[in-house]
Amino acid sequence: MNLLYKFIDRFILPVFLNIIFKNRYRLEGEDKDKVMEAGLLGAVFDAISFEKLMYWIKVEPVCSERCSAPHYQGEPFYLNPLGMFVKHTLPPTVCTHGVSQLSAAVFQYYDYLVRDQDPGQMIFSNITCTDPGMENDGMGKVCWQLTYERMPFLEFLRFLLQFLPALLFKDRKMMGDCRAVEEAPTSGGPEPDAFMKSLPLEEEELEAFLASPNRVKRLRALERFRDHRIVIEVVKSRGCIAGHKEGDKFVLDCMGRVLPGENGGPGPCIMALVKAWPRQVITILERMAEDPEHVNDYTWVITQMPMSCYGGGLALGACGEIHMAVSLRAPGEE
Repeated sequence: MNLLYKFIDRFILPVFLNIIFKNRYRLEGEDKDKVMEAGLLGAVFDAISFEKLMYWIKVEPVCSERCSAPHYQGEPFYLNPLGMFVKHTLPPTVCTHGVSQLSAAVFQYYDYLVRDQDPGQMIFSNITCTDPGMENDGMGKVCWQLTYERMPFLEFLRFLLQFLPALLFKDRKMMGDCRAVEEAPTSGGPEPDAFMKSLPLEEEELEAFLASPNRVKRLRALERFRDHRIVIEVVKSRGCIAGHKEGDKFVLDCMGRVLPGENGGPGPCIMALVKAWPRQVITILERMAEDPEHVNDYTWVITQMPMSCYGGGLALGACGEIHMAVSLRAPGEE
């Protein structure tokens, strides 16, 4: 069997991949050479083998409490060898707040494959959803465990058959044409004021930036709140190896840039920042532009609902965990 796999890997799979890249992704000739030189396609060719394509990624809720989707503990779903959801293994409803966190772990899975290592040894294989749970003033919560296992034969056959059309025909829909980008205006916005001209944008870039009314609103909000600070406060800490304790504050300006000199402690761990952005910081920035009069109205407490970091927490995660709340503060406010 090993000899058969080696034969397929050497003589059949490269031909298969070349046709797929040509017909599905329009990668041939100079375009393909350019991508190969960049390293990504070359890494794919090196990493993919017939045997590795027989495994899919298993995503299992190993701890699930009051999940509203619901994702029940012990009921996994699967991603195919390309990291795409296998639809018929999914529950009737899928929580975007949970599955959105899986991407980083899937990339680590591929990193192990590229290095010809066992993805079963991954450290960051347990991932929490964005909700910290009721005991932390949230709602439900799920901790996922990402592993892999060999596909049943019929699943493997189903996976291979999806590429059959691309072996025979060019997939025009897959190639796309990005008409929305081509049709988007790049001029015609308002004249820039002094603040807008002070931004690190070339004249042509600024003109294109101002062509969007939403981007104009954002720039005017940044000017209005330029002296305010977005404060991410640690409201709970357990087992944080970065040393973040309850009461620590991470300070950002209204561009969303971290201000190290204003933190008064260790700089924020990237696993904290990456989770504070999708729900809390983006809400502050959105309110600044859309409803500046009520930006600090916390009647709807989405920014005050504690957000867990990416660490996963004891005892399942790769490290400990902190929870954070976010607020916008005017000059002189504590």
